[in-house]
Amino acid sequence: MKRLIFILTLFSFTGFFKSQYNEVLYKKALSDVYQNPDNALKSAQEMLKKEKDPDHLIKLYKLISHAYISKRDFDKSLDWVLKMQELSKTITDPEQKIRIMNAVAIQYQQMGLYSKTLEILDDTFKICSQLPDNKFKQYYLGLNYAIRGLVYKNQNNNELALEKLSLGLQYLTKVGNYENAVANSSVFLYNIGYCYFYLNRYAEAERYFQRSAAVAKSVQAESLEAFAYKGLSENYTVLGKHNLAIQLLQKAVNLSKKVGDLVLSEGIFKGFADNYLALQDWNNYEVYNKLYIEAKFAREQSELASLNKSIDILNKDNNGKIEAEKNKLRIASALIIAVSIILFIGFLLRFIRYRKHNKAAAKELNRINKITS
Repeated sequence: MKRLIFILTLFSFTGFFKSQYNEVLYKKALSDVYQNPDNALKSAQEMLKKEKDPDHLIKLYKLISHAYISKRDFDKSLDWVLKMQELSKTITDPEQKIRIMNAVAIQYQQMGLYSKTLEILDDTFKICSQLPDNKFKQYYLGLNYAIRGLVYKNQNNNELALEKLSLGLQYLTKVGNYENAVANSSVFLYNIGYCYFYLNRYAEAERYFQRSAAVAKSVQAESLEAFAYKGLSENYTVLGKHNLAIQLLQKAVNLSKKVGDLVLSEGIFKGFADNYLALQDWNNYEVYNKLYIEAKFAREQSELASLNKSIDILNKDNNGKIEAEKNKLRIASALIIAVSIILFIGFLLRFIRYRKHNKAAAKELNRINKITS
């Protein structure tokens, strides 16, 4: 009887400490990142309980980070990226390193730290290029090109952005829905649409915004569908189709209720305000202009909090690099001094030896002269 109780107790504790990770739940949470990020966060944090497997931890940290990015909470997103970076110190698997570096690059790109983003993308590309051809390589090469495109778009280099985003999109179309590739394709189509919009090529912009909305709808990525309608609405606003633009913005509002994306809310409210202003609907203009100003302030405060933290991190990183360079300089200086001392001692010994030799030769010469004289 005691033995039976012991066995039951053992099984109970085994279950108690068992990992909560479940691949089906993970994929469901991943699909919720752009539809219901709060659900994605809840599921991921539940799976994190008692989780020790580094592979599972990286996937969950990355999911949580992206869910916070979806909500434009860059401060909290950065916290989880830092957890990934800390974990990466013990990781040797190149695929896991690429996942971590890619998440860091996305974080920095979202925060506007573009030189740091490109630096990480360069390092990631080198590792990824050495992997065997498979879906993982295709997917992460696609992300690498596309994130570069996002950087160039934000730097107003829309021609180069189009080139990189289109190349990234080509890679992603080869992998099906591997690691949420379809939803990410919607993001890239949306940004291609804006590149054409900024180049005043409104027909192409409309086509890509519509494609972005259709792709997002196919995977129930409601926030991405809302973004696409917001972009399409802005395109129609420029073309003077204000009532159609307002209809699309209303669809975007309905789709984005569960998301809480500050950038999306800001863009929607600004769109309403601009269109009501054009229609001289002053009451609605005042309502939405006020909402736009409030959303913009909230977004700026969120970005400021994460930017301050990122500056501290970059300063720490730079200080580490400076200290490493100082150590290299100290070692180089020590080597130069050591070599100089060795050369000096060698020269001194040779000088002493030659001097002794010369004295001996002079003495011998004097002796010979005395004999001959």
